[in-house]
Amino acid sequence: MTSQPNRTLTVRLRVLRAYILALYLGKKGYRAALITYAIGFWVFAVGAMLIAFWQVDPPSTIVPVRIVMLHVGLFILVMMTFPVLRCAFDTDDLTRPQSRFRRILEPTVIGLFSPFYVMFLVASFIRYVGPIMFGSG
Repeated sequence: MTSQPNRTLTVRLRVLRAYILALYLGKKGYRAALITYAIGFWVFAVGAMLIAFWQVDPPSTIVPVRIVMLHVGLFILVMMTFPVLRCAFDTDDLTRPQSRFRRILEPTVIGLFSPFYVMFLVASFIRYVGPIMFGSG
């Protein structure tokens, strides 16, 4: 048996970039897009819960964790809205749900909440990253 050659870091990053691009363009199917959207939602939800639980005097280790989780989760939610909506109405996609109710309800709910996630992302970016970039004048 021959062993697989070790991939260099650039090749691994290229493969990861190609996978993320295919996922964003909807080439991985509805199910993969919806699962990625759900992961982003739960990352955002955990970050929001950490902010809600420790509003006053949070531990110093929690502050960067909650900010990163909030922004990463919101970024995933915003970026995965397009592939979910695109794949939901693609009739050739075999990973779509068979139920007509789910095929209509899931993209509708995601489409309704997407402007709020964009507003949350912009507002939290201005609140947490704005003073770092532009100075707290």
